[in-house]
Amino acid sequence: MNSLPGLVAFDIDGTLLRSDGSLSNRVRQAVQAVKSRGCAVVLATGRPWKQVAALADELAAVDYCVCLNGATVFQSDGSLFGMSTIPEELKIKGAEIARNRFPDIALAADMADGRHIWDEHFIHDFPSDFEIDPVRVPDALTAVDGPVLTWLLDCKEVDPREVISDLTGLLPDAIEVRPSGLETPEIVKAGVTKGSGLNSVAQKMGINPAESWAFGDGLNDIEMFQWAGRSFAMGNSHPKLLSLADQVVPSHDDDGIAVALEVLLAN
Repeated sequence: MNSLPGLVAFDIDGTLLRSDGSLSNRVRQAVQAVKSRGCAVVLATGRPWKQVAALADELAAVDYCVCLNGATVFQSDGSLFGMSTIPEELKIKGAEIARNRFPDIALAADMADGRHIWDEHFIHDFPSDFEIDPVRVPDALTAVDGPVLTWLLDCKEVDPREVISDLTGLLPDAIEVRPSGLETPEIVKAGVTKGSGLNSVAQKMGINPAESWAFGDGLNDIEMFQWAGRSFAMGNSHPKLLSLADQVVPSHDDDGIAVALEVLLAN
């Protein structure tokens, strides 16, 4: 670790933030130090932009934010850089298939205009610091009235892995189901991932993926790890991500990001 990456990407929950949702001073200082050495800093998360903006301000070192696992990309000032919506002709189809296959499933749509339309019985497992104001409706399928970024599937009565496995063979090719980073799988436009969002940022900035680093902990970080030249899994990561990582660092509660970045800066 004796050369600076061109871009460093950080997942947020379980990676950048501790279990209590706080950002440690040590991690913040390490990220700011890397930024001061000329590295681009990107947050890559399943959160929507409104749940990222305050953290980006607190870090005071962020260039771009890849949100909703790649469905949107924002510059640090909140201006939209890129958006990938579900094809208009399929914006209902995938959720309908999920509902037909699993009748008790509850649905939640992330809309392109920033709204969140949820079934009345949709139960989320979002981090405790989320301040989200959804529109609760009897049936989200009939309430969506514009472009859809993602559908979240509340399938807590069924193993999310089973839902993903079953729906993978049922959905049209232009959309896909994937882990969201929570216990709620999500349906998105095919090919939209944290990796695709980071790639759009890297192209804009003229940075080679091989010169990029990525830090994460969950299944929604797999494509980001595959994209980046070097990947770092937190000690608290999902076993599959641990097996894919180039390096394992201490957990998010033990400032694993700072541990890795401090070594880089020392060299």
